This record gives sequence, structure tokens and C-alpha cells, in this order.
Amino acid sequence: MFRRRGNNFGNDDEAMPSYPMHQSNKTKNNGMSKPSLFAYRYTTKGVIIFRAIVAVVILLCILWGCLIIKIARDISNDGGGNRLPRGLIVRPKIERHRFGNKLRQRIKRLEFKLEGKSHMLDVNQMESPVLVFTFKRADYFERAMWKLYENHPAQKYVQQKSNLQERHDIGRTIGAPIIISQDGDDPEVKAVIEAYREAFEINLGIPLYRIEHYRPPEDKQEEVQIDSWDIDPKPYQDLARHYGWALEQTFSGAAYDLDTQHDRHISKPPLPQRVVLLEEDIEIATDFFSLMNATAGILDSDDTLLAVSGYNDNGKTQHVADSKRLVRSDFFPGLGWMMPRRVWDGVESHPNTALKNNWAPNGYWDDWIREPNIRLGRQVLRPEVSRTFHFGNIHGVSQNDVKHDLNQILLDRVDVQWEKEDLSYLKPEWFAESYWRRVSNAKLVSTEADAKFYIAHSDVRLVYSSLSHFETLAFNFDIMADEKAGIVRTGYEGIVEVRYGKGEFILFLTPPYVSEGS
Repeated sequence: MFRRRGNNFGNDDEAMPSYPMHQSNKTKNNGMSKPSLFAYRYTTKGVIIFRAIVAVVILLCILWGCLIIKIARDISNDGGGNRLPRGLIVRPKIERHRFGNKLRQRIKRLEFKLEGKSHMLDVNQMESPVLVFTFKRADYFERAMWKLYENHPAQKYVQQKSNLQERHDIGRTIGAPIIISQDGDDPEVKAVIEAYREAFEINLGIPLYRIEHYRPPEDKQEEVQIDSWDIDPKPYQDLARHYGWALEQTFSGAAYDLDTQHDRHISKPPLPQRVVLLEEDIEIATDFFSLMNATAGILDSDDTLLAVSGYNDNGKTQHVADSKRLVRSDFFPGLGWMMPRRVWDGVESHPNTALKNNWAPNGYWDDWIREPNIRLGRQVLRPEVSRTFHFGNIHGVSQNDVKHDLNQILLDRVDVQWEKEDLSYLKPEWFAESYWRRVSNAKLVSTEADAKFYIAHSDVRLVYSSLSHFETLAFNFDIMADEKAGIVRTGYEGIVEVRYGKGEFILFLTPPYVSEGS
């Protein structure tokens, strides 16, 4: 039996079979009903999902396989050592997304395990951490961290040694471990920290700790009423609180318990004997850590010293020349400096000298340190040519009040091996004797014009009669003219020195009590 099937586009005479109606009833009676449309769609969707999962798994296997092949090839090419050519340091990539960052970390760990390297620094050598302060300028912070990573002393051991299983022969390492103190929880700053944690811990074997200083939301912070012509003190107060908190966390060892998220197993370091302090907008020179390492012993043993700084406030290009010269100063410059434990904790015989007892109660922590009752006559070692450069002129605490001067400071480009230099002349008695002799032998002149003329042939001395007179001379010679707590900036016993015209000789601006032949 056949029925005709109508078709608007074909021939109506086309035949198709016709099935009797009772057949469907028979099928039902046998329990073999036709699947519903819903069940069909459900089954099809499941098949599609299953196939997609299989495809993803296959793709991941291929990617992991390619990665393993690449790593194996790299290892075979260089004998299992560093894959990078010696001397080439790659800047860490900042992964803004958490998932991408975690994936990179897992890949790096797999790569690390396959290479079989284990070059973690000996925990006994980690007594001189570098403490970096940051808030929310992630771009500045990354620049500072890159220079810290590029110039870290551990780099030379990674580049020079093929077998890094044991690193017990390198002695004290200034700058280990790394402690990042973040004021608040800015996510972009966190991303930078995680990228450099991976770089330091896996590539260099230097542990990195992140500690977070609680910062109240802006809408909950106490408002400070100021006049329109005054400088807002609140940023300085916030920074001072952050400084004091982070220093105590570091010297007490609490910082090592606040962060346990590491890319490798980390043994707890010993209590710091000294701390190097940097900020998110400070760039260090190649030999910055060498300078700190060479002067650490002097700083520890000399009670007349407060700190070692890598910065010269008068270090403009036209005023400095000798990259290997260090001097003592009564003025504390900050901006990349090292403080010993005895200054923070105080000494047993004079516990009232401890900075931690009443840290910067009114903010302005650096000016507070310069106060006579805090400095207590102690001096600072600093280089003639700066080993740090302050580049942060946007949204900084100083509010650009010294932007013009900071941008002109010369960052040293000569890689001095400070550990090989004889620094015995920095002993207080020896330095005073040799310095006073040079000042006394300088040609005494009475005018600025004479000073600028004779400086081409010999050291020159020009006397200032008062602080206001000094300000005039400083302005005319293009150096810092201010004073803090009665101490002129960069001064040693009231004497300020510059190499006017970047020559061989020094211009000394001296107070009136420095008499000729003294």
C-alpha cells in the first residue's frame, strides 16, 4: 500500500510507503517505545561535552610534552646549568591575572625540578636583609625591583658557577633575604611582588617575604586641616608609621612568620644584624651591595656611626668625580641606606639610644633622625658619587619639593669592587686628621669669582659667616642650601665640599671657626 506525498516543488505522483496504524500500538505493547526528542538532545549534548574535554586534555598533553622537550633540549645544550648565556639576565614578566601567575609558577617549578638545581642560599648567611617599602606605584616599584634583582650579589654566583648545589663558601651576603613591606594591598603591587618572588627564589635561591602594613581606607582616614600654602603632613606621618612598623617586624624576625607563601622550602633565617633600606622609587647602582658589604664591618664596630648611605645630596654630575671615595658626614641623607641592630635596639650601656623606643612621633622620620637628641653626634658614611638614584617624582611623599635637584644626581656607572678597597682611612681619628689637613692646605679666597678661578689649579676654601650667607653661596654654586637641626646638608663639622666643574680639586665652604693652618 502506498500513499501520495504532496510536494509543492516536486512531482505529486511520487510514492512513499504507508504503514498501518496498528503497528505503533504493537510496538508499545512490546515495551519498545520510540525515544523522546528531549532524551535525544540530552544525549547529543553529553557527547559534545565529552569530546570537548577529550580535545582539551589532548591539547594540554601536547603543550606539556612540548615544554618537557624544550627543557630537556636546553639542559642537554648547556650540561644542566643555566640556559641563559652568561651575563644575560632576563627581566621578570609581571602577570596581572592570578590564574596566569599561578600557571607560570607551576611551569617554573616543573622546569626547576627537571633541571635538578638546588642553589638556595645557606640560611646562616641571611643576616643582612634588604627591606623595600612600597605603597601603590606599581610601575615605579617594578623599576626599583628590577635594579635590585639585576644588581643583587647572588647574580654573580649564578652566572659564574655551574654547580650550585652548595653555596657555603661565599660568606656574608648583604641583601638576603628580601623583605617587601607593602602599605595596603594594591593588587598591581602584589603582582610585581609575586613575579619577583619567583625570580629571586627559583633563579637566585634568595627567599622573598611580603609583609603588609594595614592602611585604613581613604574614606575612614582622619582628615588633617591644613592651610593651602602648607605641605600636607599626613603622607609623611603615614610613611613614618609604616617605616617604624616594618623595621620592628624585620629586626624582631616577625616578618619571617608573616609570610609563608614561597616557591621553595625556606628555613627561617636568623635575626638580622643589619638592614638595608630601599623605597619603591630608588634605583641602585651595580656596586651598591658591594659598598654595603665592604662597610658593614665598619658600621657594626664603630659606635660613632649611625648608618651607611649610598646617596650624596650634592652629587650632581658637575660636582663629583672620584667614584672610589667615601667620606664621613654629620648629615643623614637616607635614600638607600644601611642601619645596624645596635642603632635600632640600642646598646646595653645606653638603652635610651634605641630608635625603636619612640619612633618619629610626629612623622617626618628622616628629619627626626637628624635631631641632636636622636643622632647623638653619630655620623654617616657616604660616597662622593651616589650609588642610588631617586626617580619617583609623581605621587610621592615629598610632593616634588626637591624634584629639580633629585633628577640631576649622578648615579655611578663604575663597578667598584669595594671589598678590595682599603677603607681604613674612614676610622674617625684618621679621617678627621687627613680631612682637616686637606682643608687647611686649600687656598683661602674671599670671593666667589676667585674660588671659581683658582679651583682649576688647587683646592679652594671659601668661608661663610652665617647660615644665610651659606644659602647665598650654595645657590650661586648650585648645591643644596638647606639645613636640618643646625646641620648643613652633606656637612662634616660644618664643612661642605664640591668639585666645582667636576675637576680634580675640591671647593670647601667652611664655617668661620675653621682658621687657616688649623
